[in-house]
Amino acid sequence: MGDADGLRRLLDERPDLRGTLERLLDVDERADAWRPDAEGVDPESVATLVEAGHVEEASSGYRLRDPAAVRAALDASRTASRTRLRRALVAGVALLVAVRLLPIPDVFRGDWVVLLSNDPYMYRYLVDRSLAGGVVPSLPAFATRGEPLLVALLAAASAPVGGGTWASGAVVAWYPVVAAAATGLCVYGIATRLTGDVRSGLAALSLLAVTPAHAYRTSIGVADHHALDYVWLSLTVLAVVDLLARDRERRETWLVAGLLGLGLAGQTLSWEAAPLLFFPLVPSLALVALVEARRDGSDRLAPIVGGLGVAAVLAHGVHLLAGWQYAETVYALDLLFLGGLGLCGLVAAVDRGGWSWRVLLGFEAAFGVVAAVAWRYVPGLSARLARGLAFFRPGRSIGELSSLGSAYGAFGPLLILGFTPFLAVPTLLWAVRRGWRRSEAGWLVVSVYAVFFGALAVVQRRFAGEAAPFLAVLGGVGFVALAAWFDLVRVPAPLRSDRDSPPAAVDDIRVPDRTRLLLLGGFGAVAVGTGGLYTALIDRLLVIDDASYRAARWMHDHAEERGWEFPENYVLSKWGRNRMYNYFVNGEARGYGYAQRNYEDFLFSSEGREWYRRFAGRVGFVVTRDLPHLGGVHPARLQARLHERYGSASERYGGVAHFRAVYAADDGSRKVFTLVPGATIEGSADADELSLSTRVSIPGAEFDYVRRVAPEAGSFAVTVAHPGTYDVGGSSVAVDERDVLEGATVPLDSAITDD
Repeated sequence: MGDADGLRRLLDERPDLRGTLERLLDVDERADAWRPDAEGVDPESVATLVEAGHVEEASSGYRLRDPAAVRAALDASRTASRTRLRRALVAGVALLVAVRLLPIPDVFRGDWVVLLSNDPYMYRYLVDRSLAGGVVPSLPAFATRGEPLLVALLAAASAPVGGGTWASGAVVAWYPVVAAAATGLCVYGIATRLTGDVRSGLAALSLLAVTPAHAYRTSIGVADHHALDYVWLSLTVLAVVDLLARDRERRETWLVAGLLGLGLAGQTLSWEAAPLLFFPLVPSLALVALVEARRDGSDRLAPIVGGLGVAAVLAHGVHLLAGWQYAETVYALDLLFLGGLGLCGLVAAVDRGGWSWRVLLGFEAAFGVVAAVAWRYVPGLSARLARGLAFFRPGRSIGELSSLGSAYGAFGPLLILGFTPFLAVPTLLWAVRRGWRRSEAGWLVVSVYAVFFGALAVVQRRFAGEAAPFLAVLGGVGFVALAAWFDLVRVPAPLRSDRDSPPAAVDDIRVPDRTRLLLLGGFGAVAVGTGGLYTALIDRLLVIDDASYRAARWMHDHAEERGWEFPENYVLSKWGRNRMYNYFVNGEARGYGYAQRNYEDFLFSSEGREWYRRFAGRVGFVVTRDLPHLGGVHPARLQARLHERYGSASERYGGVAHFRAVYAADDGSRKVFTLVPGATIEGSADADELSLSTRVSIPGAEFDYVRRVAPEAGSFAVTVAHPGTYDVGGSSVAVDERDVLEGATVPLDSAITDD
């Protein structure tokens, strides 16, 4: 076995020889001797094996010195290779998960699961409603449109762990991390299937792990439809790439086609705007058809179209049986399938007619015009398309809907996408060229997805997360190529093959020497570290800060103590935190439209009494916050009168009567007010102006509450929001809690005279 041990050590140094030896074992069983050129074996590899003593010369060529030793060495090498690869893959997924767990201390806070940002509370609310009838999830009627599959999956996962708000919170919090890991494995699969190089797959996985646009969208606690969308998107492209790399005779082909159908059906049922996400398949399939026409056949196109058929059947079946999803969204998938069938027919016609691919291109252009016209006039589809396009119009105040560079200028792509685009964009040009010239259509598919979602991200940066998996695939190849250019690793398999021979697969990884390892580590740290840093910075913007969290807890306890029911415990706040506040205080987090329509108008108005009349019976709490970015607010505005002065009067502007300060954060950044009728103090006074004041103590603050009034005809009436003993021009009057809550009138016993 000494020969086997020596060969095993050689394979550890040169894992690329494994394929050569496997080929030679097969040849050796059929012939006493062979020649490298006749068997399609690399002569240089054979020369290396001859020099090492594992291949010997024979009278008519070469032969293996000890086939049994070669088999033993190959078995040992495969085992070691699988172990190394498994460990590297686990490390890559661990990196991906670790980056997404950065906010975990801010999510699990004792008995509360505090999700990040705003929208995740809607999904938590929907899960709670789905489980309200028992352990078997049942979607409420309003949840069967839009994102029914996502809600159903989250509810089904919450039920076994006991249901309840903590269970739903934990499941909803962890779901994006699980989805990120699944997406990462798909990205690894896409890159490896395209390149035949596991190093490119591992590099792609690592880049995705630290791409900020993907990382913060899949961080623990950031739960919305995007995380699941990434899974369906990457699964769809993985299936398409795999089908394009398979021969028709392989039995697994139609299983992969079924997987493609599952991915597209899942996408359709998970988000109402799914057609936007599977639209890149249209130009992708058009390019695939052109490639197939150039290679005389549609062998690889048919299983893809079969997968589209499976998707249409699954999605339409669920739509008809369960009523899930908007009909127009499902019809869009049906049209995609019908278009795929038409494309197969065009390729077959071009093939039978002996025409060139240019004729097919003309047919495709005409077919596209007809499809666009048909879409325009199909009932319902044109209206939904118009609504979808309107969503991309500029001028919306939501940050995620702004362009990639609107908030950060030239640094926008770096902050949102990290280092990945710098590797992916040069690779993209090479990928398109290779995909067309070598008829490797998988490269064209990945390129189309990267360009399409990259373009959408330029318009609205939230789509950078959809672009991230495909940029990571291209960036992974670019990373290995750049490292090879610095002589740190071997050249990627696709780059070192010539035009006419297939690339030699690299299915193993090996640790380079110490110097190269250190340089490679530094190179990787630049690519990985920048993305990780930017992800951490963005996460801090999404985390529910301590002041908001403590305000929510206080309001929850306050409402519980008084037995308030919705809407008397409704919280009016900035829309970007409105779902969070209301979920914890009253359990209603379906929307934030009321807050979005009224909150800012209220803050920058000076008519407190008018807003009180509007809010009465609809609003229970009002949360104000620091607005340092405005550089100061006019003292007449309610923002200044409430947040800065607790509703108390200033020298020029009177206090506020119906908004009672009840809580302040320790740092004063958040304040909570309740709406009260207020007690009206009446009396007589011979004075030009009268000041009423009392000392008020609330959790987090103590202040003088002051009202000013100008008596008319010797009498005055002023409404106060706080109970207490008021000093009124040297006299005093006691106002109790019931007076404030019931809107009572409290007379001042003695007249006030102007000294």
